[in-house]
Amino acid sequence: MNDSGPPAIPVRLRHRPLLAGLVVPYITARTPQGGYRFGSVDADRAAHALHRRWCQTCGQPLTARFVFAMRDRDLDRHTAPEAAMHPECFGYSVAACPMLAGRMDHYRTSGNAELFAGIGSILGDPTDRRAGQPAEPWHAVWARDYTVITDPVTNLPAALLLPKQILRVRPIAGGQPTQPGNPTQPQPSTKE
Repeated sequence: MNDSGPPAIPVRLRHRPLLAGLVVPYITARTPQGGYRFGSVDADRAAHALHRRWCQTCGQPLTARFVFAMRDRDLDRHTAPEAAMHPECFGYSVAACPMLAGRMDHYRTSGNAELFAGIGSILGDPTDRRAGQPAEPWHAVWARDYTVITDPVTNLPAALLLPKQILRVRPIAGGQPTQPGNPTQPQPSTKE
């Protein structure tokens, strides 16, 4: 988002609800009062999107090329904790989400715990563990396929990306592009 207001909404996302002029992603959790909370993920919708190969933002089937948003720790494990996105949904998400784009250096200090009390199917940071912690850098990971696994660290569904399935890894905010299959090895920049 820039000083002139919310980013333009791609055609693919125009069916989604809006909150403060921003598209509410398909996997965004709803509070018991019916509102949405950006940064909180509905575990059932997230698992549904992963298993059905749906975009986490628009909730529609993925096409041949798709993009995961992954942190350094995700890249090290070749495991994405959330579903992929269509390229245009990913572009919108980066423009709209200050955390994903690297425009925030810390997670918000006011967490989500009080909003989701008594609800067990919320991901993101429902217990406020990350509240006020330093933000992590994000990467765009272009892929052509993935395997749904149960992540041994979180015990939740996740996407496992084999090196041969990764097409390109690029930092979202600054940094150097990396070579598929080796997140720490820089490669020459290429166009999407």
